[in-house]
Amino acid sequence: MVQPDKPPRPQLSRLESLPVEILQTIFLYSLEINLPRASLNLSRALSNPLLYTWLTRLAFSSPNQGSRHGFFTPDFLPPPLNFWDLPWGERQHLQTTLLTCRWCTLEFMRKCQREYVEHAIKQKCADLVFSPEDKAVLENLEPQFAKLKYCDHAEDGRRGKGDLVIPAIRQKAETQDENDKKTQKRSSSSSALTSDKPEHQNQHQHQHQSRSRSRSSDRKVAIWFHFGAVQIREQNEVYFEKDLFRFPCSIPVCPGRIPDKLLREPWSESQFEFLDLLSEDFYLDEDDYVAERSDELTSMLIRTKQYLAFDRLLSMSFRAANCRIRTLWPLQTDHFKLITECTHLYHGREPGTGPDPYGIRDPFAEPALQNKRRRGVTLPWQLERELEELTLS
Repeated sequence: MVQPDKPPRPQLSRLESLPVEILQTIFLYSLEINLPRASLNLSRALSNPLLYTWLTRLAFSSPNQGSRHGFFTPDFLPPPLNFWDLPWGERQHLQTTLLTCRWCTLEFMRKCQREYVEHAIKQKCADLVFSPEDKAVLENLEPQFAKLKYCDHAEDGRRGKGDLVIPAIRQKAETQDENDKKTQKRSSSSSALTSDKPEHQNQHQHQHQSRSRSRSSDRKVAIWFHFGAVQIREQNEVYFEKDLFRFPCSIPVCPGRIPDKLLREPWSESQFEFLDLLSEDFYLDEDDYVAERSDELTSMLIRTKQYLAFDRLLSMSFRAANCRIRTLWPLQTDHFKLITECTHLYHGREPGTGPDPYGIRDPFAEPALQNKRRRGVTLPWQLERELEELTLS
């Protein structure tokens, strides 16, 4: 029996025939994110988590003053990638493009965030002396990153002084090894002296030593885990948010765009967490006055009765591309009218007939009114009264 001839393999292009190492170098030089999508062979050569990590560090690291020297080391951001050679317009485009990629997930961004914080501490705290207890905390931050829901989320629009603030002393003449030996020697001597004392006296002495160490230190290392931020600042009662190492970060004048994949079904908790993380810097609407994108999404949520997503989004703050200030999710007057119209139509009543005497309730009315009050929006009195009648009691 004659076997049918196998179809010939497609001939590779000259680009696809190159070694993987050269293809990856071309990819890093060009920053053409669509290159892996050109063919299956290119996708196999360039779909590498390490390449994704390098590109993400290039795009989302903060351009603060402290990162200009001794931060972007070859092991953290290898050549040919150079953070400071990338213009702001190209960085904005790169951020927006990377956020649309399937592999750019909350889990991946959190992983890059942890590595960024650890790298910032390693590079910028090398000349600082910590107590043995504090040093042990800094060497293992994984438990802190596991409790992000308890960390500062800047719900009032401003970050606090830090989820973790550790005192430190900037070493001068002595080397780090010498300081460690002296600290360990003092610690062992102190332990020998206090081992025979009652437990409550030892605890009191430890608290006294902590206060003394804080008073004698001249630096503070502050970490915000949700924001992936680190700051090394001088001791001061007044806190200034400057020279902040942060990841992910987008500059105010050229922010990246929040991807559409985070603003559609299926809604999930990780999706809202990712939105919360990006909402600090990345924009939702092109224009804060028109707000076309959020307007369309809000109308869709009301019409399709997606209450949980509606409620979560209305409690979050976002910025527009042309405005640096974050505001609550923008609701227009038409959205309030749409809530009443959809409720009446759902229950078989004619829109515009006024409050329902039989006590129809709608879950969309309460979060909408709360959003209106927090934003200081004024509605026609009849519309506002009708919405109040629809609130759940």
